[in-house]
Amino acid sequence: MDDTDVLVVGGGIVGCSAAYYLARFGIDVALVERDDLNTGASGANAGSLHAQLTSRYFTEGPPARIEAAARALIPLSRQAVDTWGELARELDRDIEFKTNGGLMAAESPAEMEVLRRKATLEQAAGLDVHVLARSEARSFAPYLAETVLGIEVCPIEGKINPLLATPALARGAARAGARIHRHAGLLALEREKGTFVAKTPRGAVRCRRVVDAAGVGAAKVAAMVGLHLPGEARLQHMNVTARTEPFLPHLVQHAGKRLTMKQSATGTVIIGGGLPARRDPATGEIGVLRDSIAINLGTARNLVPAVARLQLLRTWGGESLMTDGNPVLGAVPSVAGFHLAIPANSGITSGPLCARLVAESLSGRRPSLDLDAFSIERF
Repeated sequence: MDDTDVLVVGGGIVGCSAAYYLARFGIDVALVERDDLNTGASGANAGSLHAQLTSRYFTEGPPARIEAAARALIPLSRQAVDTWGELARELDRDIEFKTNGGLMAAESPAEMEVLRRKATLEQAAGLDVHVLARSEARSFAPYLAETVLGIEVCPIEGKINPLLATPALARGAARAGARIHRHAGLLALEREKGTFVAKTPRGAVRCRRVVDAAGVGAAKVAAMVGLHLPGEARLQHMNVTARTEPFLPHLVQHAGKRLTMKQSATGTVIIGGGLPARRDPATGEIGVLRDSIAINLGTARNLVPAVARLQLLRTWGGESLMTDGNPVLGAVPSVAGFHLAIPANSGITSGPLCARLVAESLSGRRPSLDLDAFSIERF
């Protein structure tokens, strides 16, 4: 294993993005990943690009906290989608980046009120959203069920294919000079004479600075330097149907139920929304729950009736790190040289931008967004 200036821990979307930007900024960088690239939460992700607040984010917690967090999160989300657009032009293959817009549907008066209040907050934070009543909603999205009373539309939302994007970022990082070490999980991280010594099964790496981009493993990495990282790992499942003709151009969400739905470039429909999955206590493997499948597909079918005729092709479980909704980024004052790159809860959306912000800071550039609101010190 080779020594380096910056060691990135984690081979998912954030870690590969961090290596990509650091190498392009002229920083000597190496990345270590315990398994293969994109085998954790990033590879299990459904690829939704969110800009508006999810209904769950908006309705959970005190209104004052939600408003303050949204003022920081929405500018980040807007720039995050722009960052994906830049990467779509830079990377060596089509990552299926599309921003045909997204909508959130309401089926009750209470859900319509959620959309109106949410849209007011988002507009105040600079996000282009608007609420359409029943007739306008049906004209905008004729695939929606008659039960829909209205929708909130966000023109910049969309999707990417995470199975293509993360490997493309890793290849871009390698071309720029980053060294990527697979099957080199971090066993220990120790301080020695002003540097870090990272011990892996493939040998030790001495480095001046560390970027913790380990996703669900980030808290374990942080604990190696005596740091408590707030958050919890959540298991959640997703579904994908067989291919069909194009009929669903938007990212679709629900104002009162857990649902995300979109159609991929190949014609499959990807259905998720964060319902729980399960972990096998004997093997540690993540599996699915029958109730979650039934609820998720039932919600999708009721909101978009055309889904009922599609065959379920596959369902799977994934794991993601949830904090307070916003990312945790930047230097840790109590541990010199240790930096966090934990994305917002919609991690695939903000992952590359969060990595770029940290890389900008490490390279002496002024980050394109103020990192103070995302510091670990807020906890």
